[in-house]
Amino acid sequence: MNRFSGLAFIVWLGIAVAGPAFAQSEEPYEGPSILTRDSTNAGQRGGKLLDFQLWGEITGVVDNGLTPVSLNSSGQLNTVGNLYGVEGGFGASGSRSWESDQVSLDYRGDWRQYTPVTTFNGTEQFLDLQWKHRLSRHVQLTVHEVGGISALSFGQLTYVPLANTDLLGVPLNELFDSTTYFSQSTVNLEWQASARLSFNFGGDGFIVDRKSPLLVNSDGYRGRGDIAYRFTRRQTVYMSYSYEHFEYPRSYGYSDINMVESGWSVGLGRRADFSIDGGAARVQTLGLITVALPPAVAAIVGQDYSTTSAMRDIIMPVGEARLTRRFGTSALSLNGGLTVTPGDGVYLTARSVGASVGYSYVGGKRLTFQTTAGYSRMTSAGEQTIAPYDSYMAGAGMTYRLFSVAHMEARYDWRRYNVAAIANKDENRVSLGMAIGTGERPLAIW
Repeated sequence: MNRFSGLAFIVWLGIAVAGPAFAQSEEPYEGPSILTRDSTNAGQRGGKLLDFQLWGEITGVVDNGLTPVSLNSSGQLNTVGNLYGVEGGFGASGSRSWESDQVSLDYRGDWRQYTPVTTFNGTEQFLDLQWKHRLSRHVQLTVHEVGGISALSFGQLTYVPLANTDLLGVPLNELFDSTTYFSQSTVNLEWQASARLSFNFGGDGFIVDRKSPLLVNSDGYRGRGDIAYRFTRRQTVYMSYSYEHFEYPRSYGYSDINMVESGWSVGLGRRADFSIDGGAARVQTLGLITVALPPAVAAIVGQDYSTTSAMRDIIMPVGEARLTRRFGTSALSLNGGLTVTPGDGVYLTARSVGASVGYSYVGGKRLTFQTTAGYSRMTSAGEQTIAPYDSYMAGAGMTYRLFSVAHMEARYDWRRYNVAAIANKDENRVSLGMAIGTGERPLAIW
C-alpha cells in the first residue's frame, strides 16, 4: 500500500471514530447505477450501509496447492502440499453520511506464519476508501482509493466486496502466490445538468509492483467521460468514452486502448437494479516478436531467428451486465463482462471475459454469511503467443456471535486454474478462528 493510502486510512478512521458527534442521514435512492461510473461496495453488507465496525482476529489456516514462481524438472509449475499456519489481523468497515459528504471504508490487514515451510510467511493488506463530496446542488466530486499488498491468490482479494469490474490496478487473477503491491487512485466529477441529464468526467492512475523479478510489473492511467439521460425515474441510458494507457517497466512495449460504449440501467423497484452496456475497443499494442531470418542472413549472423518490435492493432467487443437484488437483510449480485486488462505479470495486455455471483447476509443478532463464485478466461490481446488462462473460484464464510463482542469465524475457498499443459491445478484454503468486534450488529468481516 502506498504512503498516500495509509495516510488516507488514518485520516478517515479518525473521522469514523468521531462520527457519532455528527448526524447520520439515511441513504436516498439515487436511481439505477451506471456501469461506467466509479462505484464501490465499501462499507456495505447485505445490501445495506454499515455503521463503522472495528475488529481484531486470530485464525488457524490450512493451505493446499500454493504456487511459487518456479518450475519443476518436468517443466510443470511447482506446488506445495498442506501448509499449516496462524494469522492475526485487524479490520475496519462502515459508511457514514453528512449533509454534503459520505465516507465508505473497508480495510483488512493480517500477518501470517506457516510451519514448517516459511516461504509464504508475510502480510496481506487491503484498503477500499471512497469519499463523496457535494460541491453544489448539481455537482458532486468522488475520490476513490484502492490499494494494498497481496501475497496469496487466496488473500484479501478473494472475498472483499469489490463492485467494480474496471479496477485496472487490482491483481484479481494472479497465476502465482507471490507478493504484489498495488494501488489505484480515481477522481470523478459528476454534473447534474438537469433533472434528467448528467455528465461525468474522471481519471485513474494505477501501479502494480510484483516483487518476483520473473514477473512483469504494470502501471498506467485512464481518462473517461460519459453522458447519461434519465427518461424515467428508474431508467437511464448513457454513452461513454475512455482512453487507457498501459506500460510494463520490466518488459518492452505499451498499449493504448480507445473504448466506446453505450448502456441502459433500470431500477426494478427499490430493491433491484439491472444494468447492461456494450461497445468496442481499439487496442494498439507495441511488443516484441521473434521472426525467422532468411537462410543467407542466418548464415552470416550465426542464428536462425531475430527479435524485433511490432505493433498490433485490433478491434474487439467489450461489455458488461450486472444484476443486484437487495432483500431485507441480504443481497444477491450477478456480474459478467468482457474487457481489456493490463494482465497478471505473465499475460500482458489481455482480453478478459468473466462472470461471478455473490450473496451476503447480515441479519438477526448473531449470524453473518457470504458466498461467491466466479469464472474468468484471459487471452493475449497483444503480440504474445500464449495459451488461454482459465480460472475458477468459489468460497463461503460466516461469523457467529458467541457472546457480547466475541465471534467465531470460519471460511473455505477453492480455486482452480488451467493454462494448457503447463498448469492444471487446484488450491484450497480452510480457516477457523475467533474475532473481537465492536458494534451492535453481528460482525460482518466479509
